[in-house]
Amino acid sequence: MTRAPVKISIGVFAHNEEKNILRTLASLADQDIFHKNGSETCASVWIIANGCTDKTVEISRHYLEQNEFLHGYVMEIDIAGKSNAWNRYIHSTEQSDTDYFVCMDSDIQFASCDVISSLLEALMGRDEAYLSIDLAKKDTEIKKNKSLFEHISLFFSSLMKQGSTAVAGSLYCARGEKLRGITMPVGLPVEDGFLRAMLVTDLFTQKDNNSRILVVNNVCHYFTPDSSIKALLKHEERLLIGTFINSVIYRYLWAEVAKGGTDAGQLIRKKNLCNPSWIEELISQYRESHNPLIPRHFYTKYWKRWKKLTLWQQIVSSPIILIASSIKYVLLKKIERRLETESGLGTW
Repeated sequence: MTRAPVKISIGVFAHNEEKNILRTLASLADQDIFHKNGSETCASVWIIANGCTDKTVEISRHYLEQNEFLHGYVMEIDIAGKSNAWNRYIHSTEQSDTDYFVCMDSDIQFASCDVISSLLEALMGRDEAYLSIDLAKKDTEIKKNKSLFEHISLFFSSLMKQGSTAVAGSLYCARGEKLRGITMPVGLPVEDGFLRAMLVTDLFTQKDNNSRILVVNNVCHYFTPDSSIKALLKHEERLLIGTFINSVIYRYLWAEVAKGGTDAGQLIRKKNLCNPSWIEELISQYRESHNPLIPRHFYTKYWKRWKKLTLWQQIVSSPIILIASSIKYVLLKKIERRLETESGLGTW
């Protein structure tokens, strides 16, 4: 009896990426998963164009029509926002029998032709893992003449990533049935952190199990970091707001799921349908009962990571950690003032 091929769906999330989407699709087309002989896998590509007002859709459609290797489609979504686009894609009728999802951003490049196949093979070989990630690297690593700021940025990033199983939303591979059990709250600034939390806790029914996330260290992809201090600070502000919002949602989910009768995926799905503004209300309730608004551990994250470094790394990195923590302190105080009057959702 012939076994049906493994169905793989590759979702490329794009919002006004007319300058980058062509380069990313060309890099994707070089992946060996599209060129291997045999019928063990069946891969399709979906461009999830959300809230695009430029030529992203037009460029994507033309490329897919011309490329002989990519069997692809464009899914147009009027509303911008990755969490909403993620829900629409993962829970669409076309993905009801997908075995593995590969989700990626539309502005990355693969460092080798075997990135996706390596993520897939590693995940297929580890039953306890739900999601696999490669190494997300800044493309300044392959730049010949780096500035002092770029050297410092790369050094700081490498220190913060040591031993981390954080999910980079720019690229990951996951089991289909596990993603279909998840629904994202709409408007999240940091959806990849939320996805990780849902997976390692089995939808907030179990304690954290980091073995659900598999890090494949021998492959990587490149992304372009923020090129200016202003853009970098705005990006960091978005991450901090998103991390805070996620923490408020986690607190709520732990309490509600503990009451029994449902898991976090079902609970969020129901909340999204019955009360689309439930996250805003949740943040408002939290704001009224907590002072200070942002917990202390937000301010000490870098130093906690610093304590896990070797003595030599601690000595070398101390000035950088001090500067980064000082900047983070200022941003958190700014965010705290901002969140006194708004939710922080849907603004990115």
